[in-house]
Amino acid sequence: MVALFNFFYADASMTWHFGQKLALVMSLLVVVASAILGYSLVIQQFRLMEEQFNRNGITVSSQLSAASVELLFTDDHLSLGSLVFSLVEQESVVGAGIANREGETVATSGVVFPALESHYQAREAVQVSQNSERVWFVTPVSFRGVQGGVAWVGLDKSDIIARQQAAIRTSLIVVALLVLAISLLAVRLGRSLARPVQDLKDAAHAIANGQLSFRVREPQPVEFRPLTRAFNEMAAGLEQKQRVERLFSRFVSDPVAARYLARDEIVLHQEGHRVEASILFVDLVGYTAFSEGRDPEQVAEVLNRYFTEFADACHQYSGTVDKYIGDCAMLLFGCPQPDPEHRFHAMQAALAIRDRVERLNVERAEQGLSVLQIRVGLSSGTVLAGLLGSYERLQYTVVGAPANLASRLCDLALPGQVLTDEAFYLALSHRHPLNVDTLQSIEVKGFSLPVKMVAVRQWQADNPDLHPSSQEASS
Repeated sequence: MVALFNFFYADASMTWHFGQKLALVMSLLVVVASAILGYSLVIQQFRLMEEQFNRNGITVSSQLSAASVELLFTDDHLSLGSLVFSLVEQESVVGAGIANREGETVATSGVVFPALESHYQAREAVQVSQNSERVWFVTPVSFRGVQGGVAWVGLDKSDIIARQQAAIRTSLIVVALLVLAISLLAVRLGRSLARPVQDLKDAAHAIANGQLSFRVREPQPVEFRPLTRAFNEMAAGLEQKQRVERLFSRFVSDPVAARYLARDEIVLHQEGHRVEASILFVDLVGYTAFSEGRDPEQVAEVLNRYFTEFADACHQYSGTVDKYIGDCAMLLFGCPQPDPEHRFHAMQAALAIRDRVERLNVERAEQGLSVLQIRVGLSSGTVLAGLLGSYERLQYTVVGAPANLASRLCDLALPGQVLTDEAFYLALSHRHPLNVDTLQSIEVKGFSLPVKMVAVRQWQADNPDLHPSSQEASS
């Protein structure tokens, strides 16, 4: 999930950065599109202006030619001069003139056409020359197929150039306004898009850090509402799952919970498997007499206090609390997680429980509270471990002779005594020597052969590192 949401931005400032990037991209797109469209429109507009200007020049030149036909053929130079003079008075005309068939200028006004010699025999009205500000048009003067000369007109192009420059400026202003508007819109859109992305990113980090109660704030933009709703539903599902797992782990030990929560389906007849394990039973002596006449709440409080000591010592030495049976606790070592040192850890836990209870009883006695003694029985061997029970209710536990023997030894132990069988003692003592009291062989209910009991006093003095109090201090 974290990998999925790493797509989102790294910090809150990315909201602004995202808007900037989006604005830049959209502005570039607008500039490119506007440039392409504006260029084609401006070119088209320039072409239309040029065509209109040229038509106007040819028209003026043709009118001058038509008006000077009779005057030129009759050599009425005075009237021709008056004609071109009146034409030059027009605002856009910078020069006009008429030449005869020999190329002699007979009438002129304004700016003189600089290239008349090369065009005085023109056969049709044409644009013949131009510079940056003037354009010249030449039209033949003819009557019934006989050419008597040419008429020329020069027009001022500065107005066209000014209009073209104005069109360019207008186009640039329009593009700039478009870019500005799109940029502002993109920044606003970027912020509106980046905020829910940032919210989802914050929520993803919160969920990854275990804050499963975190929810994405609402309202969100319409486009993000389904995603926001799905994310919040996912977070609620994870929170519910966490509550179930926590509740489940309160009823079973963490190793058992981890073993079965990771499975999609449990097949009952495939769950039991043989393991080498140690089983420890610890019982409160005199519990029945203690609970008589006391409130259930008071009894439960004392019972929980002693059970806490049992569980803490069990977990300290890699054990699993299998169950609590009235005033008795059953502890497992070597399952569900394999442990080659299960006997060693079980004995460490047994002696630690005895020492813990002794210290607890001293504290309670100093406070004037009632105290309870314990007795411990433990054994080891091959047992069947797994889920047992009905389809409606299951429990992880172990069954087998070692479990039965540990329970019987616990019943036979004296207050404060740790009892085990000879096989357990021999399997452990060759590596971890113990100080023990060997008892006689006795008949144990459910076993055909007598069982030799061993009462464990303490680890041997030459092994101080194995003393339970040392182990607790080091932990």
